[in-house]
Amino acid sequence: MKANWIFLLLCYGFLLQAQPPKRVTKTFNGMAGVYCNTVKTDAKPWAKNKDLPWDVFEAYTLNGLSDYHPKTTKFSQFGSDQSKKFNATGFFRVEKQGNRWWVIDPNGYRTIVVGINSLRAGKSESNLEALAKKYKNPEQWMNQTIDTLQQLGFFHSGSWGDDEAIRKHNLSSKSPMTYCPQLNWMSGYGKKRGGTYQKAGNTGYPHDVIFVFDPTFKTYCDSVAVSLATHRNDANLFGYFSDNEMPLGNDNLDNYLAIENHEDFGYKRATQWLTEQGIASDKITDKVRDAFAGFVAQTYYSIVSEAIKKNDPNHLYLGSRLHADAKRSEGVLEAAGKYCDIISLNYYGDWSPDPIMVDQIDRKANKPFMVTEFYTKGMDSGLANTTGAGFTVKTQTDRGNAYQHFCMHLLNSKSCVGWHYFKYQDNDPKAKNVDPSNVDSNKGLVNTQYQFYKPLVQLMKTFNLEKYDVIQHLETESPKVKALEPLDIILAIGQSNMAGRGPIPAEDSGTMPNVYLLNRDNFFEPASQPLNKYSTIRKELRIQGVSPSYKCMLDIQTKTNKPWGLVMNPQGGSSIKLWFKPGKANYDATLLRAREAQKHGKLRAIIWNQGSTDNKDAKDDNFVTYKSQLKEMVAHLREDLKEPNLPFICGELSERPDFIEFNQKVIRTVKDYIPNSDFVTSEDTHLLEDNIHFDAESANKMGVRYAQKVLEMLNK
Repeated sequence: MKANWIFLLLCYGFLLQAQPPKRVTKTFNGMAGVYCNTVKTDAKPWAKNKDLPWDVFEAYTLNGLSDYHPKTTKFSQFGSDQSKKFNATGFFRVEKQGNRWWVIDPNGYRTIVVGINSLRAGKSESNLEALAKKYKNPEQWMNQTIDTLQQLGFFHSGSWGDDEAIRKHNLSSKSPMTYCPQLNWMSGYGKKRGGTYQKAGNTGYPHDVIFVFDPTFKTYCDSVAVSLATHRNDANLFGYFSDNEMPLGNDNLDNYLAIENHEDFGYKRATQWLTEQGIASDKITDKVRDAFAGFVAQTYYSIVSEAIKKNDPNHLYLGSRLHADAKRSEGVLEAAGKYCDIISLNYYGDWSPDPIMVDQIDRKANKPFMVTEFYTKGMDSGLANTTGAGFTVKTQTDRGNAYQHFCMHLLNSKSCVGWHYFKYQDNDPKAKNVDPSNVDSNKGLVNTQYQFYKPLVQLMKTFNLEKYDVIQHLETESPKVKALEPLDIILAIGQSNMAGRGPIPAEDSGTMPNVYLLNRDNFFEPASQPLNKYSTIRKELRIQGVSPSYKCMLDIQTKTNKPWGLVMNPQGGSSIKLWFKPGKANYDATLLRAREAQKHGKLRAIIWNQGSTDNKDAKDDNFVTYKSQLKEMVAHLREDLKEPNLPFICGELSERPDFIEFNQKVIRTVKDYIPNSDFVTSEDTHLLEDNIHFDAESANKMGVRYAQKVLEMLNK
């Protein structure tokens, strides 16, 4: 009966029809280490308080993987891989096996958690009418929905689910659904204390700081935690979230200090902390702010985790669903790692998970993580999609491709142990008294009438049921590139004239022979333009064009007759202030990529083109500060990369009159203040109509000059 019901649901319900296949582009998938097809997807990015334009993004999907042959995996009742058994404790736990983290289920099988958020019946009039028409009662809805979700590969319920109804289902089912209670202890305390308010997506706090320094917060947690003992022996309870999207991050210190009432516990503790650290108020730096954010987080997590574990020592503590800047704060991550079993992140704004952020979790938290919210919205749903976060795409097929792409990247991180998709059902625009972020958007697997989006859920199902095959595939590097290692590698950094802005000629759009580009997943793939597509700090993909590194690498490869690797990490419009030392965003991002490249070969030179952003200010002190910072950057890179004599070659800015002095005093004299360095001239180059960027021909001319200089310096 169950199979027949699912068949009827998928075939005869209101299901959006599959869209024709998108155009694809041949590329090299560094994650999987094989050639693959990526689907070009039109998508509108999301950023808070910004209206960003539509752009084209590449999606890695299972259909595009070459030499990928999934096997039939025998799943346990929890969606676990039963091919190998580990120590069973009767509850979920985490374990690191080799260099990959896993969740171990109550029966001892390893699993990647795949769940759905907000597994509950909608409350709008339209939702209630549809449920009554489609199901006999809410219990039948829950039972049939769980059956369907598990056939789609969703074995877990995340935040905001109807936990009581799920527990009731589990009592009589051989296929239980795990669940994750959301405790809301800080927001609950704040509501009782007074002062909190509803924001879009989370709870707002006065001065945007939590009440963690109130002595009565610990008392409150100890009191409400007693109820956790009721379910301490429930094997289907996965773990607890203590709160959602609290304001943790570098603004904390300034915001506590801005509290007008100097008797407030938060204000007093912030001032006391500064005194304890010996830091004057006029000496507060970003490093100090991050350390204080870590102190706030540590205070919170220590109180909450102690109360949870005292009353329920059997289940995982999943943290507080970090979001925005909190998930990138080293101080917050380090604190979370001390007390949380799994770091939970709500993730919006990036088409692919940020490898720099993942690296921070590895280094600072040393715990596995889960993405506990993410979604894309489809314009073919009939909804306006004006509220909430997440990328917006054209079709449900695009939503499914985006899901496979994002989750494939998560599996590529050996620290990720799963994800919860947001959410089960679409927003109903007619619903009353709802969170402002959940008004009119296509976030669900089902629409407001409980009808599944077939193209979306079919792509989700395929990926969810093949997740263990995907992991095995991703962990196999390409023998084609691996056989060429160790590579000789060039690092190309700077501003937009190193990134490239000139249109790419059709004849130069193919694969570059024997040149390999470090991709976002830290593998080398056969290079093709635009070469700056994998920079972790670049601007929009659509504006990337011909980089000087294109001709540079072709010439070097031709003249040496051996394979070369290229690491691109320029950022258009960036100042030297973002580059010149550790702790600066572009320096840190570049160092991370360069170190990853060193795992595959040896760095041979740095090529640099930057300065137009700093030119005007640099003139004020006759370029002394700029030259000092450039010298400092090169020294730090050589030290941190353990390449003390790494050649450094900088390129002149264009021949615009306002750049002449910069070229003369900074670029042409570089050998005088940076050892083992040189420059290339921009003589006889031309700019695009914007009068800022080299045209394609001039970028190539600069590339030839860079190549010549690299080879000269290497052959000294």
